Amino acid sequence: MLNHVLILSIIACVGVMGDIFGPLSDHFVHHLNKRPKRNDALLRKINEFGDTGSFGGKVFSEEKLTNTPIVFIHGNSDSALKFGDASFQSGWDEVLKYFLSKDYTLAELYGITYGDRNISNSYTRHFNCETLHLHRRFIEFVLHYTKAAQVNIIAHSMGVSIARKVIQGGEFISKTEKCDLGHDLSHRIGTFISIASANYGMCPCQHAFAFPACGVETGFYPGSCSDTACSSEDPNVSGTCGEISYSSYLMNLNKNGKKDATFVASLWSDDDEILGKGNMVWGRKTSVVPHSDMRKVYNELSHNEVKTLTAADQYNIIRMNDQKFSATETTEY
Repeated sequence: MLNHVLILSIIACVGVMGDIFGPLSDHFVHHLNKRPKRNDALLRKINEFGDTGSFGGKVFSEEKLTNTPIVFIHGNSDSALKFGDASFQSGWDEVLKYFLSKDYTLAELYGITYGDRNISNSYTRHFNCETLHLHRRFIEFVLHYTKAAQVNIIAHSMGVSIARKVIQGGEFISKTEKCDLGHDLSHRIGTFISIASANYGMCPCQHAFAFPACGVETGFYPGSCSDTACSSEDPNVSGTCGEISYSSYLMNLNKNGKKDATFVASLWSDDDEILGKGNMVWGRKTSVVPHSDMRKVYNELSHNEVKTLTAADQYNIIRMNDQKFSATETTEY
C-alpha cells in the first residue's frame, strides 16, 4: 500500500512540475458519478472542454488536505485553464502555479469552465439559470467531497457576480426563466476575493444595453443620467441624477444586507481597459463588493493582468484570514 501511495504522489508531482493542472481528477469524477442525474451538468462540462476545462481533486482517497479548499470562477469567455493564445483566455494557470509553489495541492484547488470560451460571443453572455446552477452545484459538491467546513472563493470579472448570487442563493427570476438556487451559503465561505468585478455595472454598457452582456435585466447595464458622465468621480452624483436604476440582477445582489463571506476582499486596477479608467460608475468604484473588509487598488494593470499578476497578493489574503483545513460532518446536497 505504501508503494502504491508513493507512486501516485510522484505522478501528481510530475503533473504539477509539467504545468498539467487539468482536468478534474478521476477520483473527483468517480464521486460525481455516484449521483449522475444530479451531477449531469457538471459531468457534461468536464467532458466538453477536456484537459483545460477543469482542475482539482484528490489523486487517491487517503490524500489529506491541510488547507481550506479554494474554488476559482473565471470571467466572460475565459476558461478554467489557459486555452489558446488570447489574453482573455489565460485561465487560472499563473495563479495555480503560485499556490502550488507554496503549500497547496490540486486536492485543494478547484475550477470549472462555463460558456463556450469563444471571445466572439462575449457580448451574448449574461446571467442565467444554467450558469448559476452549474456553479452552485460545483461549490456544494466541493464542500461535500472535501468535507470542508468552509471553502474560499477567488473570482474574476463576471465570475464575481456569478459567485455572489450562488452564495446568496434564493430565486433567480428573469423574463424568460425562473429558478431557485437554495439557501444562503455565506456561512460556508471563508475568504471571498473579488478581482476586477462590475458590481454597479460598466460604463461602456450605458449605450449598448441591446447586447445581452450589457442588458438592463441580466447584464451589466450601469443606468443612465443625462446630466453627468457615467464615469464621474463625484460622490454626490445621486444629488444630480437621483436614484439611478442599473442592472436588475446587480441591484438585487447589492441590496442583500449580509456579507457574502466571512472576509471579503475587492481587488481592481484603475487602468482597467474594460471597466474604464478610474473604475467609476456614477461616483462609485464599481469593483467594490458591498461590505468588503479590504480594498486593494493597482495601477497600470489590464483587466486580465489584475488576475494573472496578483497571485502573491491573492495568496497572502487567503493566508491572512485562513490557515488550516477544518473538517465538518459531510452532508449530501
